[in-house]
Amino acid sequence: MDSSNGYVLLLGQHFGADLTFQSLSKQVQGRVFVAQSTEQAVARIEQSIPYLVILSGTHQNWSPAFVDQLRETVKPLGTTIVALTQSHEPSWSPQEEHPGIDGFLVEPLSKDVLNLLVESAVAKTTL
Repeated sequence: MDSSNGYVLLLGQHFGADLTFQSLSKQVQGRVFVAQSTEQAVARIEQSIPYLVILSGTHQNWSPAFVDQLRETVKPLGTTIVALTQSHEPSWSPQEEHPGIDGFLVEPLSKDVLNLLVESAVAKTTL
């Protein structure tokens, strides 16, 4: 695995993921990869570890086993993993039930929030 070419991995399983992708692409100059399935995400991570992973959709889409596998795989780089849900149906259960996730966000994300998220994730991986 190569961690030298940092990028953002957006694991998107809903329509709003496209808008998030467009916003992220502008912020990180096209260094965003969108995976439509957990298998596609794992294959990408095996090639290169991202500095930020965004899981979009409802918590039912992401099994605890997948989140645990993801956390273990990206652990050497210190990747930030956040979950993103839509504002009209925030559906994440309490943080204690998702120890592998660093934070939870609700769409729509402002440009400022996206910028801070990316800056924080990059800083975390360089410590």
